[in-house]
Amino acid sequence: MTTKAISMKSVTKKYGKNSAIDNVDLELDKGTIFGLIGRNGAGKTTLIKCLLGVTKPDEGEITIFGDPAWDLSVATKHRIGYVPQNIVGFSWMKVIDLMEYTGAFYDNWDGKIIDGMIDEWGLDPYAKIGTLSTGERQKVAIIQAMGHDPDLYVLDEPVASLDPSARRAFIKKIIELNADQQKTVLFSTHITSDMERMAAEICFIKNGIIQFRRELGELKESIVKLNIHSPIPLPEDLPIKNIISIERNSKDAIVTIDNYDEGIKSKIERALNATVFVENMNLEDIFMEVIK
Repeated sequence: MTTKAISMKSVTKKYGKNSAIDNVDLELDKGTIFGLIGRNGAGKTTLIKCLLGVTKPDEGEITIFGDPAWDLSVATKHRIGYVPQNIVGFSWMKVIDLMEYTGAFYDNWDGKIIDGMIDEWGLDPYAKIGTLSTGERQKVAIIQAMGHDPDLYVLDEPVASLDPSARRAFIKKIIELNADQQKTVLFSTHITSDMERMAAEICFIKNGIIQFRRELGELKESIVKLNIHSPIPLPEDLPIKNIISIERNSKDAIVTIDNYDEGIKSKIERALNATVFVENMNLEDIFMEVIK
């Protein structure tokens, strides 16, 4: 039996000459909360659509619980809960009718969970979907994805339109599901504060390419900003490896690097006869540096 909830090997999807995702390798163990961060248009949604078998990749192999993504069995589909970025359709249905309609497709649908979350999130069960705000429709989609108790949650910007209180309640629910039942979660967002509260492991996606996959704590220790000041003009080529971004003038430089360790600071100071201040960054700061 496979221990991998998700496996993507050398996956590429092109639209015309442009690669929406480019040679992606990604594996998630069961019970993982994994965060995928990137700008709009970076490839997050395409990656998720390929993963779920909605879009067929041009190259590569994808499996979910060992099942080929492009030909998922009914049993595997029933193990997945998906919340898309844009909620469309069923505008004429009432909230409660949509839940009953969805529940008819699952043997293990739990109406008590649905009713509890509708009440907790202050939704009117008899309101028509088309009359709801964007944030309310997003709540409906999240509740709809949870009713059949899936083993894998695939969440594409699921809380972007929620207010802070609802976002925190949702994140708390996902963390509890992971802790109590070892649910697997793939969570795509550009809201880094949510990711810091939720994900154990993250990666950035830029121009369709996966970058800097790390555990969150390791990422913050590894990627730092060096503020360098020298009494004399700095050389054109700085003796620094793994540079992510750099801003400089004659005697000063601000350099963001990867794979930092304690010995790097003193080596740079000696090599440049300069002072170096090491600045640790939060996830949002790191994100802004990586996507430059």
